[in-house]
Amino acid sequence: MASITIDGVGRDVVVSRNGDDFVVTVDGRRYDVREVVRANDGVAFLLGHESHVARMTDARGGLEFSVGGRTYLQQRDVVDADRPASGSGRGGDGRLEAPMPGSIVAITVAVGDRVRSGQPLVVLESMKMHNEIASPSDGVVRKINCRVGEQVGFGHVLVEIAVEAS
Repeated sequence: MASITIDGVGRDVVVSRNGDDFVVTVDGRRYDVREVVRANDGVAFLLGHESHVARMTDARGGLEFSVGGRTYLQQRDVVDADRPASGSGRGGDGRLEAPMPGSIVAITVAVGDRVRSGQPLVVLESMKMHNEIASPSDGVVRKINCRVGEQVGFGHVLVEIAVEAS
């Protein structure tokens, strides 16, 4: 589950795969998304019988995407109901979390590797787009909690890093 701000209102969003298509549920309301294909700088898809293009960019507070003339923000603060709140992994705790559900297509580090903040560690495919997921801090890779080909959900802890004191 992710929190997305729409017109200043927080919404609970869940995205799941249904064969080659996706089911997007916003505050309990289901939307079937079909024919998803990568476009120049985003994703094209069918919602009902209407064609849409969504463009995604990194924003200060999370992932910003624009569709249908509106811009939305997927906040970096991800909530996973299957994980206790005490292990939320915010700030500089060295937990690299999946910002969206998807499939792991590459892992560029091994346990014991020294990494820098912003260094890509994992490549996650979501909605047929490859997303490099970068290290949240400088440190040493302590644990890798995913493998190539694995499907992961929002907030899944992909890599744990022993953070270096600054």
